[in-house]
Amino acid sequence: MNYVKQLDREGQQRPFLFSYRRCPYAIRARMALIACEIDFDIYEISLKDKPKQMLELSPKGTVPVFIYNEMVLDESLDIMNWAKEQKKNTLIEINPADERLVKKIIEANDGEFKNKLDLYKYTSNKDITLKIKYRKDCEIYIKSLNEKLETQEYLLSNKFGYLDIAIFPFIRQFFNVDLKWFESNPYKSLKNWVERISDSELFNQSMQKPDS
Repeated sequence: MNYVKQLDREGQQRPFLFSYRRCPYAIRARMALIACEIDFDIYEISLKDKPKQMLELSPKGTVPVFIYNEMVLDESLDIMNWAKEQKKNTLIEINPADERLVKKIIEANDGEFKNKLDLYKYTSNKDITLKIKYRKDCEIYIKSLNEKLETQEYLLSNKFGYLDIAIFPFIRQFFNVDLKWFESNPYKSLKNWVERISDSELFNQSMQKPDS
């Protein structure tokens, strides 16, 4: 992962990613690309001034947007799946027997849970009653993940994989809304999982700052 400051891509041969460092969708795309040893350039956008080049490629204006030759992918799961197909026998391969479960958990994460997470995250701390309500709504999904992790280190087994990458950035975002609550919450197995991945070399590489 190599940050670039210029958007002149004439003659560009390397895969290229428009990204925003803290966006959970972009985080999982970056983690997958790094895990699959894809050598790519990355450009950190400003949400207040999105690059014209990115908007021309993907008018919806969200990150990540991944470009390689004539291919443009602007959905994070599509980027993950493309990366997975480039390197066989990597840690993000999916066992065919797990495909249905993986899809179900990700759909719940990206759908209902993400909607509730946004309500929780963007409700003012001054409206504590409503904020707690939204957190409890999120906990329905959080509890189901914690139960999976009570008997194994990762979501499908004791081996880190595709599903962990896809889900982790959103759970990390949920806990970061209230770090004090994170330290005392009853979901100890999930808390340990978040801390384990947060301390990993893969995550730290994916969160490298543009000026580092």
